Amino acid sequence: MDRASKKRAEILETALRLFSEKGYHSTRIEDIALEMNMAQGLFYRYFPSKLDIFYEVIEEIVRRITEGVMSDAPGSSATLKEYIEQMTRGVENLFKILTDDPFISKLLFYEPLGIDEVINKKIQDVWGLFAEFSSFYAEDGIKKGILRSDIQVKETAFAFNAVVFEAVRRISQEEDKEQAKAYWTKAIVDLMIRGTADRKALERLDTNAQK
Repeated sequence: MDRASKKRAEILETALRLFSEKGYHSTRIEDIALEMNMAQGLFYRYFPSKLDIFYEVIEEIVRRITEGVMSDAPGSSATLKEYIEQMTRGVENLFKILTDDPFISKLLFYEPLGIDEVINKKIQDVWGLFAEFSSFYAEDGIKKGILRSDIQVKETAFAFNAVVFEAVRRISQEEDKEQAKAYWTKAIVDLMIRGTADRKALERLDTNAQK
């Protein structure tokens, strides 16, 4: 990374934190420059406006989320047990992305709406990405006879995401976040599997668990 790219990355990290702490409208370019001990005139060499910085911040968050959700693509599981293990890893990964850095969840859930139509569209695209990925899991499960064939894939994907996002909101408020993540992961996986798994596949899983 060259010097200019490194400085841009530092500005983005500082802006992400200040936007989260103070809100977009209350954060001034002067605040970001002051936090970095940078002359305001020099700052404008990297970003022409506050909105341009916010665009870049959201793009960085989208990049992190995309890399995270695509790191364990559906299709590798062959049994219900393996499917549950993969789903568990997926939920854990989402929690890691959305709760380990408190600024990310705050910016995604509370800050962007109403700032700019482009920002609104980017955030909606993030939710769509989550839903699309969840749909892949559901379709893969149906294809392999792990999930019931009568479930509504698209609606189930959005329902799954809604539960995950509520969990993120709750986890962010807990003192012991690791314990909260473990509890929520188990609750979500149990809820989704018991609600969508094929009856025969579930019976086999329960039988094996009793042995």
